[in-house]
Amino acid sequence: MATGSGRRSPSLRRRLVVGIVVTASIASFAEALLLHVVWYGYERRLIERVVEDELRRSMEIHPRDRLLAYPNTGDLRLFVASRDPAVAGDDLPPHLLALRDVAVASPRGIAMREVRGADGVDYQVGIAQQGPLSFMLAYDASEHQQRRLDLLWAVLAIALMLTLLASRLALGLVDRLLGGMNRLQRRISDGPGSTTFRDMAMDIEVGALADALDDHRRQVAIALRKERAFAAAASHELRTPLTRIATGTEVLMARADLPETVRPRLRSVRESVDELERLLGVLLLVARWQPAGDRPVPLPPEGTPRPLGELVTLCVERLAAESRLLGTTVTVSLSEPDRVVLHPAMLEIVLSNLLRNAIRHGRSAPVEVRGADGAVEVLDRGPGIDSAALERVFDPFWRGTAADDETGPSGLGLGLTIAERICAAAGWVLTIRSDAGQGTRVSIRLDGAGVGAAASAARTASAA
Repeated sequence: MATGSGRRSPSLRRRLVVGIVVTASIASFAEALLLHVVWYGYERRLIERVVEDELRRSMEIHPRDRLLAYPNTGDLRLFVASRDPAVAGDDLPPHLLALRDVAVASPRGIAMREVRGADGVDYQVGIAQQGPLSFMLAYDASEHQQRRLDLLWAVLAIALMLTLLASRLALGLVDRLLGGMNRLQRRISDGPGSTTFRDMAMDIEVGALADALDDHRRQVAIALRKERAFAAAASHELRTPLTRIATGTEVLMARADLPETVRPRLRSVRESVDELERLLGVLLLVARWQPAGDRPVPLPPEGTPRPLGELVTLCVERLAAESRLLGTTVTVSLSEPDRVVLHPAMLEIVLSNLLRNAIRHGRSAPVEVRGADGAVEVLDRGPGIDSAALERVFDPFWRGTAADDETGPSGLGLGLTIAERICAAAGWVLTIRSDAGQGTRVSIRLDGAGVGAAASAARTASAA
């Protein structure tokens, strides 16, 4: 059959796992970031409060005892600068020179600044003014920065661990959620048999899907029974008039006074009746056959096996008058004409359909039948089929847009549908390749149920 390419659908299990893990990761890292920001803000406010309290104490003590005003801790250093040359002040390090003239606008009388020293250390500096003096208390924030980094790495590690834990839990959760879907898929793959797809252990949503599948299966079974009953009834009803035609034809042909000019026409009618009976038999057989699973079992051989070359020659001769009428020539090239076909009536119908299509739609272009390596091909040099139409050639009653412009008898759009169905029942593979303006190539791969051991046995017998 015609094949097309499609993009592989994403896995629902993978999408659910990825969604859960990504959501958990975002939540974990957001929580870690929030914890870091809250902790950093809290510790910074604590440092500012310490600096402010210590700076006020130093400013109170400085007028009475300058030495006691300087704190005696390693992370706090007081600098008293003077804006008046007549008043002595401390020498300021380079990173504090720009802060000497900072205007203090805070209601608390102390301004806070963050600067980085030449040694690469960050300092929280409290600045206050008292007369011509500028009091600057610098807090060494290196330990604070290190704690900040340690906390950041800790929360990131915790977030990563939570992400890994979430991925592990997500796999188990998704497998549990999709357990019903997996059981339903196995039931569908194995075939329901006499049971239903519904399982009491299924979740409500999966159970609803299983109920819908059971209902669809019942509807399909009803439709198939009706189709088989109709095919059997149609075959029975059609065989009755065909039998009358065949009997009447034989009676006429047995008459001695029958004009010789009429006898070939009666013989053609009799052959057409035989062809119709074979066609009805094959269609009824195929209608009763139903594929099961991915590799359906083909029908057993029917009738007497016949050589491939004989079947091809028969089909070409049967359509010779139509090909001459449309100005088309048919050539045959078979590398294995003695290859035995176990379903000759089926192959005869398929080849007749394919040849008839090539002759009618080839616009008088030559048609060729090739056979090699277990396959039979019918090629024409007609207008071809575009890619969009190629996907629909096996649809029942579908006819290409160019069919209305073709010369010769028109069809109903069932030939390729019937051919594909027959090939599937016989275990053959039917493929079509075509490009607009390049012609069409239809191939029947016979390797399978339709040929095989019997063909080898026939060759051995003929050689002996």
